Amino acid sequence: MTPTLQPGQEVVAVNTRRPIPGNLVVFEHPARPGFWLIKRLGDETGWVVSDNPEVGDTDSRTLGRIPTEQMMPVVSHLDAETFAAATRLLAAEDEHIAGLVDRWGIPDFWHRQPGFRTLVLLILEQQVSLESGAAMYRRLVGLLGEVSPRQLIAAGPDRLRAIGLTRQKTVYLLELAGRIATGEIDLESLETDPMERARDILISIKGVGPWTADAYLLSALRRPDMWPVGDRALQVGAGAALGMTETPNEVQLEIIGEPWRPVRAAAARLIWHAYLSERGRVEPPDPTLAHHPDADA
Repeated sequence: MTPTLQPGQEVVAVNTRRPIPGNLVVFEHPARPGFWLIKRLGDETGWVVSDNPEVGDTDSRTLGRIPTEQMMPVVSHLDAETFAAATRLLAAEDEHIAGLVDRWGIPDFWHRQPGFRTLVLLILEQQVSLESGAAMYRRLVGLLGEVSPRQLIAAGPDRLRAIGLTRQKTVYLLELAGRIATGEIDLESLETDPMERARDILISIKGVGPWTADAYLLSALRRPDMWPVGDRALQVGAGAALGMTETPNEVQLEIIGEPWRPVRAAAARLIWHAYLSERGRVEPPDPTLAHHPDADA
């Protein structure tokens, strides 16, 4: 289900898909042309409801049923189609994004699988290259066979340290595995939580800081407006895209991203693509998929 909107949150909707029950949808007020409403589609007959019914009764209780062909579903998770649409929107409205697309093209829509394995990989990637993180993940697969909370806890700190894991990352991985194994953290629920709540839950895990949480929300949960200001490559790439003489810091990058709401994640992907392309690099393969053929690509 599409997460409930927060006050002040902007959204983007598409007219190329038919909404399904549970979607947040945008539609024009049937009696007020030019006045748009955002509601949740309750059923296939066009009954719309408010996520905050105590605020007012402007939904199908007073509007009646709305034809579904007049509704546009809100984009809650990017995919290849909505990423392409967001790219066209950004390029049409911003000359800097248009310049990146003209020079480097549009990257394939890569993403990672939600769940424990991706969080493990992101922790391994902290403060090292993506290639080094992937190499350590492959060592972990060699040790455990299956990268799961149960297998990781069973291995224990000594065996984890023996394959080259630092003491700190060993603590982080065992903390993550323990909280998931006990049910204290439910990663599946993050997929439908509001973005800030999901981020807060992730950051509450020892070893999952802002960078790791933001990377998970963008790459695995595919949130359309995630803008990871702590990512160094994004800072450097955004500064280059805007022709800045100095690399922007986190505060400056937050300001830079404002015009690209509510699809800042699409802008981040385009900037990363330019950053890697300029250096003759590509996004490396996801090692969690290479060792787990049962996962969806």
